[in-house]
Amino acid sequence: MHELVKRPTATVLIGLLYLLLASSNSLGKDYSWPRQILFGSTEVGTAGYSLLVAWATEFTADTGVQVRISPGSTPTITGWLLEKRVEFTSAPLTVLVESLDGEPGYRPGPLRIAYPVFPLPWGLMVRGDSSYRRIQDIGPGARLAWPPFSYFHRILDGLLACRGLTRDQVRLVPVANYSANSRIIAEGGADIAFTSPVSDVNVEVEGNPRGIRWLAVPTPQEDRNCLQKWQRAYPLLRLIRPAEIGVQSARGVRMFVIPSVYYTRADVGEDLVYHLVKWLDEKHALYRDKHPFARFQSIESLLFIVENMGVPLHPGTVRYLEEKGLWTREMARKQETAVKLVDQYSTLYERAASLARARRIPVDPASEAWQRFWRDFLAQNRVPRFSEAWRP
Repeated sequence: MHELVKRPTATVLIGLLYLLLASSNSLGKDYSWPRQILFGSTEVGTAGYSLLVAWATEFTADTGVQVRISPGSTPTITGWLLEKRVEFTSAPLTVLVESLDGEPGYRPGPLRIAYPVFPLPWGLMVRGDSSYRRIQDIGPGARLAWPPFSYFHRILDGLLACRGLTRDQVRLVPVANYSANSRIIAEGGADIAFTSPVSDVNVEVEGNPRGIRWLAVPTPQEDRNCLQKWQRAYPLLRLIRPAEIGVQSARGVRMFVIPSVYYTRADVGEDLVYHLVKWLDEKHALYRDKHPFARFQSIESLLFIVENMGVPLHPGTVRYLEEKGLWTREMARKQETAVKLVDQYSTLYERAASLARARRIPVDPASEAWQRFWRDFLAQNRVPRFSEAWRP
């Protein structure tokens, strides 16, 4: 009788132990990472690329997971993400606007934000001997560096609106690329360039014999009307604070903050995103000294973005914030609004693409014919562009 009692008790204990282990695994205690994770990144030489390489090296050493990084232009890597060729991309938050607006080279899709890269300051750079010292000094005849990026054009149009000017009243100086946009200031070919002080090219440009200066974004007390017109031109000009990083000449100057982030898709597994975010936060000490900007890739930067902007987070990121007790009712409200809006434009784009194919119009993000069709489709359905509907 004694033996008969002992055997079932042992069986029950083994069963309970199995259930506890299974429960532990389901909570992610023994998460099984994939063999590799695929990232798209901005070009080699950018801060985003070098930071990704820096922490990925530590991540691989700690987890055994290989991180494969493919650099490219932001339209290219966004296409890779939506085509499921990579699981994540590292790019500025401007990509969200450009993609959902369907700007040339981009197409809308179910983008979600996983984690911050760093809060990137952006401002107006002039040469050290320039007569321009304040935004209010900009008037007719000013020469603006004009690179081939649509969001630069929209931000600079906002500057002109702030000053009560039109494109016809200033000189737009075409430049070939981002680096040329800065170098033309040192060369004297343009007076003002919109750029980021963290860029390597601006370290070079700061070293020119005449140096460089930065024009501070006005406070509401200094020029509320100007600031409101400028911010109305582009939705990502809401965050403003003195520059903490970048070239010395920019430190302490009030600038716009446009964060860089790690994007993913809505259909990427929640567990993968959750555990990647968890590793990036909990293992921050492993990589924070491996790159000059790694200290900003933190949970504090994530909260700065989420508390100040309505951005579409991935469910894995939300889950981690909830687990840490950092997720608030206001964040949930913003999240619901942002996700709904992003997915509406993704659905609209697919509907427009189906109509275009039926009419034998090539659905190519770089095609002028497609761009016209997309704009007409939004107008006929009385739908504003995403950048006009989204108020982060």
